[in-house]
Amino acid sequence: MSTIERLAIDGGRPLVSPGRHRAWPDVTTEDRRAVLAVLDRGVLCGASAPEILALQDEWAEYLGVEHCLALNSGTAALHCCLAAAGVGPGDEVIVPAYTFSATAMAVVHQGATPVFVDVHPRSYNIDPARVEEKIGERTRAVVPVHLHGLPADMEEIQAIAARHGLAVIEDAAQSHGATYRGRKTGTLAVCAGFSLNATKNLSGGEGGLFVTSDPAALAVARRLSVFGEDVPPLEPGELRAYWSHGVGWNYRNQELASAFARSQLRRLDGYNARAQANAAVLGEGLSKLRGVLPPEVPDDRTSVFYKYRLRLDPAALGFDGDATGLRDRVIQALRAEGVEAGVWQVHPLPENPAFRRTLRPWHPAWDDEPLAPFDRAEYAETCRLLDESLILGSEPAPLFVQDAELMRDYVAAFEKVLANLEALLELPVAPVPLRY
Repeated sequence: MSTIERLAIDGGRPLVSPGRHRAWPDVTTEDRRAVLAVLDRGVLCGASAPEILALQDEWAEYLGVEHCLALNSGTAALHCCLAAAGVGPGDEVIVPAYTFSATAMAVVHQGATPVFVDVHPRSYNIDPARVEEKIGERTRAVVPVHLHGLPADMEEIQAIAARHGLAVIEDAAQSHGATYRGRKTGTLAVCAGFSLNATKNLSGGEGGLFVTSDPAALAVARRLSVFGEDVPPLEPGELRAYWSHGVGWNYRNQELASAFARSQLRRLDGYNARAQANAAVLGEGLSKLRGVLPPEVPDDRTSVFYKYRLRLDPAALGFDGDATGLRDRVIQALRAEGVEAGVWQVHPLPENPAFRRTLRPWHPAWDDEPLAPFDRAEYAETCRLLDESLILGSEPAPLFVQDAELMRDYVAAFEKVLANLEALLELPVAPVPLRY
């Protein structure tokens, strides 16, 4: 790429023309028929509604587990996992310092305390080498997250948990269909939680899936999700007793969302294959560029590339300034070229005020409570990752449905931006806008 070609952010011609991206979710005629059939049937809710029951059976069969509960969010699914694992008030649960906030929020919902562990510098998943040092007398469970669709180091984590008598819970919200040593995520621990949010590669608009092969875990999760009741599928003629054994929530899913997710499930493997092929195109091209580190996938697992995160190496690019400023300039330049580029979860979870306060749940005195200090050194890899990395693709236009030629244009745009890096650094480029 010649440096003579001016960057689009500086008035040049964008490499990616408007309209090149396919939108997500990928809504087909079959999806519309599935949703309309629910409206025609007239059954729109209920733990024993037909679409919910069918989705539970089909997802359990897809994974190869015994039981599935369709719920209203991935957060609800994780909350059910924690309850099923026996986590309660006063307990501690180990979670990654880098994940979506729901991973730690679910711990707090169960009255426990999240204990954060730094991530591995290349997988971005929880670092098993750092887990053991955070285990204490009150530790009850560890929640590895299969971040961005890449399975965590489950063998190492399971070994640590076994030595200390801890439960392992999979946060599989981003990893539908990913595999670890030949087994799908969601089958690697006693229970797991998936998300059906519209951004996921298995979309229901909103929703979640709790899975387990342990009938006792299923019983606890079911009670938690339906007002403390035992509500297995009702037989014809049976009526619900409305008998609450304890405090529960209303975590039930809806028929419309379940019907949409069932229709999408039939194409899940195809979407995953497309994302993997597109990631391969990006990896092949970007790995040739100095200062760019594409994501790595170990030989013993597959990623579904829910997000495609790459890192910039400021030193290799000859840059000795603020790494975040460099990242923001590259993102803005890529966007000007027509590339879907951005950030996701730009702060370590333990830096968030929600996890530095003692008043939980919400309380009017929050604003007057001083925050506990945050130590960047304790989460050095997480902080470095967030300072130096960016996402290619976006939630409205992920890799699941794009074409390979577009990915080659992404590589060309990246090459163009880096070839003009010196000029880019001299431009008055605004930081990536963030809304708090």
